[in-house]
Amino acid sequence: MKNIVFKSLKYFLTLFLLLMFVRITLITPQTEYVYYGVIPERMYQYVPVEETDLSKGWTLMPYSVADHGYLSILALQDGTTVQVYTLPDKKLMFETTLNAEEKTYVSLPNGTMFKIVSNKLVSVLIFSPPAKGGIPGVNVTESPGVLGFYTAVDGAYVGKEFLIEASQGLTGFGYIIFAVEDAEVTLTDENGETRSFSLKANSFKELMLKPLTTYRITSTGNIMVQAGTPTLWGSRSFFIPSAEGGFIGRRFYTRTSQTFDVKEENWFIISSLENAKVTIWDLNTKKVISEFNVKPGEPVMSKPTAPEAVAGVSVIVFDSDNPILVQYLHSGSIKRSYGLANWGVGFTYLGIRPNEDTPFMLPTNSTIYAYLFASEEGHVVVDDVPITVKPDEPYIISIPGPHSIKSDKNLVLLLLHYPLIPPNQGINGFGVPVPCVQTVSVTPSITLHPISGEGFALPINYIIILVILIVVIVVTALLRRKK
Repeated sequence: MKNIVFKSLKYFLTLFLLLMFVRITLITPQTEYVYYGVIPERMYQYVPVEETDLSKGWTLMPYSVADHGYLSILALQDGTTVQVYTLPDKKLMFETTLNAEEKTYVSLPNGTMFKIVSNKLVSVLIFSPPAKGGIPGVNVTESPGVLGFYTAVDGAYVGKEFLIEASQGLTGFGYIIFAVEDAEVTLTDENGETRSFSLKANSFKELMLKPLTTYRITSTGNIMVQAGTPTLWGSRSFFIPSAEGGFIGRRFYTRTSQTFDVKEENWFIISSLENAKVTIWDLNTKKVISEFNVKPGEPVMSKPTAPEAVAGVSVIVFDSDNPILVQYLHSGSIKRSYGLANWGVGFTYLGIRPNEDTPFMLPTNSTIYAYLFASEEGHVVVDDVPITVKPDEPYIISIPGPHSIKSDKNLVLLLLHYPLIPPNQGINGFGVPVPCVQTVSVTPSITLHPISGEGFALPINYIIILVILIVVIVVTALLRRKK
């Protein structure tokens, strides 16, 4: 009996140490951090001469035309070296050394594929030229709005400390902080001005931030930082990271539109590789908006609105009993009940963790460029077809509809899509946070609280350990019974 107990404890200790080893390796500093991206080739906007009669053609909006985009690179620590290369020629375009909270702007022409290499983590933003002119860091008074989620200082999409470059106009609440846990939050801008507030788990705070200004956000509990809305300058596609750190998870916070046109082809899409029961909550009222089941290979499309929005803010939460992926997607179609939906573009990132099946959708009425980037050679299965993705040589997916990817290495997918009508339509103004390839697999320790405020919440790492304990107990019982 003692031998059996000893062996069981030995097995548990081994599993526990393995778990801790995996946790440690995910956050062990790298010698090199890599960020990939593309400056869109089509940076302009066509609008119809007359919406009710497309035979009259389309006209180019002169102020929307740009021949270059910008990279904002913000250092998190002193002694950060940065190099910017163009691909596929791997030509060094820029290099510098930055100290903590120092930033630099790099201008790149349209259609440039780039690679950023740093010796320490940095915060990167791609954005288009300011509509009212000016050079970033010199004389810009307003900057393009950002759409997407920022990463914390460890590279995960949820955390307790963020250092970000804000980008928005002079009016409007362009940013939202979601509290995954109870949190005391403090914002400090680059001029030393601070503001603080308290948030309960499953609540949020709207913020208006200064254009192209650095902010350090610290919190006592885990939070997420989202910029923009699904209807930012039209209707833009974007992937939504989970509150558990990656893009596959059981909880997702996001802003939503106050209203959806019934004919426009834009939805939140929920994909899963196993049966999942999904509940959508109104985060203002903590009321259920809808409930449905998602089957493997059968994504569900939903247009959830929060009718009791406070001060015009509609914020929702997706909760699932099994891992899912959530994205907001515009097909690119111009169809609408009134007028035309000619803003259906997409410029967004998706992180794919090793050995994690990742299902997602690509738009059906768009020109699609879905770039798969890897910082080390990865053996990848795309829709049951094995491929190899090499560093600095992205694999491009251009087929619309559902897809699934599984890789043995970290991958970053960058989705850029333009509407098919009119031909050669472009994207007018954008800002997108860029994730680091090496930190895609970082898994923070999170406590998920019930949206309704009822029930007991247990940290995910504790749940894993509890499962291991249960397995050990079951194995011990079976061995005793066998003896």
